[in-house]
Amino acid sequence: LMDYMIMTEIENLKGAVRARLRRDFNQVRSARDTSRKAHLEVWESKRGGRVIGVEFDHADRLNLWLTRLGMPRDLPSTIERTDKEPNGRGWTDANGDGANSNLSGYKQFVTRPITRLGVKTIDDAVLVLEHLCR
Repeated sequence: LMDYMIMTEIENLKGAVRARLRRDFNQVRSARDTSRKAHLEVWESKRGGRVIGVEFDHADRLNLWLTRLGMPRDLPSTIERTDKEPNGRGWTDANGDGANSNLSGYKQFVTRPITRLGVKTIDDAVLVLEHLCR
């Protein structure tokens, strides 16, 4: 039952984020025509032109990718933050782990320090999306 409740919460989160993206953001075309956006969608806020990459394909969370400059200052402890530094065509973090390689198809991310925010609640996602729409 607990697994089902968590899955339902995450599905509600994904639906809420998708609705917000459609309302306040424009989807960004990939530089690669072969991209099917299966593992990553990139959106740009209609106000301010801030960019966000979204991974909808995780069962336990939603990953939001931001350039470090686009980050909210104060994040609640419920958001899992992982900073990634540019490394050639990709990125790595302190543990040597990379980033979603599909990000390299978007000029808005290439060569910039980025951060992955793992969110599990609608409130946490809204906090990030509101910041990007200011």
